[in-house]
Amino acid sequence: MSSESDPSADMSFSEVDLTHLNSQERMICMDHFQNFCQYLSERGKQPKKNEGYAGSSIRPMVRRVMQAVQQTSTEDSSAMQLRVDSADQFIQALNKDTVTTQDGDDYAEGSKRKFVSALEAYFRFQGTEWTAEITFTDNPTNSGADPFTRAEREQLFKAATTYKSPPTYRNVSPEERDRWNADLAQYLNKPKAKVGPNDWQELQQLWRFPSLIAVALDCGCRAGMIERLEVDQIHLEDGRLITPPEKTIKNDSSWTNDLSDRSVTCLRKWFKQRENRPKYDDSEHIWLNRHGNPYESHNLNSLLRNLMDEAGIKANGRTISWHSIRHSTGCYLYNQNKDLMIVANTLRQNTLKAAKRYAHPAPETKKEAVEALQGDQTVL
Repeated sequence: MSSESDPSADMSFSEVDLTHLNSQERMICMDHFQNFCQYLSERGKQPKKNEGYAGSSIRPMVRRVMQAVQQTSTEDSSAMQLRVDSADQFIQALNKDTVTTQDGDDYAEGSKRKFVSALEAYFRFQGTEWTAEITFTDNPTNSGADPFTRAEREQLFKAATTYKSPPTYRNVSPEERDRWNADLAQYLNKPKAKVGPNDWQELQQLWRFPSLIAVALDCGCRAGMIERLEVDQIHLEDGRLITPPEKTIKNDSSWTNDLSDRSVTCLRKWFKQRENRPKYDDSEHIWLNRHGNPYESHNLNSLLRNLMDEAGIKANGRTISWHSIRHSTGCYLYNQNKDLMIVANTLRQNTLKAAKRYAHPAPETKKEAVEALQGDQTVL
């Protein structure tokens, strides 16, 4: 077969890190994936019908599979071939947004779906049964999330200060107290009969949610960052959050975020409360959900929806997700400073190109511009 018709002839491995393999292993790896290319071309799409993929689709599919291999490889997995458990691990990482683009941004749902399609084709090539545990669609989520307004950001924080906070125990009727006890029992994961005045008082002064939302608003934290944050990254004395290379998402350098005085105050109060909670005894994570696990994307989106309900914030046709906090942080940073470098540094992005997506007018600015068109005349 000539190089013009052979899809494997165009396949370059220069963008793939094979330095951990010796020369013989590299040859085996390249031969394996060239065979995969050939399979995709000849019958990868519909094996029973000998229907292959278009030439333009093959290279991206192989690149996605090799990215999954690299992402999940360990020191003893030198064959550069993907196992079923490794594929499951990679899909979980995609779902949690701990696998990101080269610019450090979350993959869109459509891109995640393409990863799944590529892995399915790979396991067909291997003759191995595999079905992804998570389904992705082309519906826009993270990267298509609309920003919150400045007022909504403050409303979210205010709602966080009272979220899950009951009224004073003795100032409610027996019927109201019974309803609150049922709700608090579910939240505290304890029998309703054991919920008492001390639980009510403790939740009235809970600093977990205010500290989480305050930090997210300051730093534009992705869901994956919230999940990974640990106590030793917070430096209260100088108001900084420092993320070492091993804890960054798709980055190999340390990042430093300045925290507002509000965030420092909330964190200081939360750390004091955190010390007295048994579920944190064996965990370095700053925040755990009510089941004692680090917050993941679905937990945070659920929390956000609840806070929006508490604050009376309506989507009004917008696409709202946890990423809307990050989008609004980037947007207002740019509108305030007109400096992409500040946006990139705050959002922990590797390039100014990635930060440029936030260089657009704030929602209020667009409204003010429309109002300005009307002049000073009012309608009576």
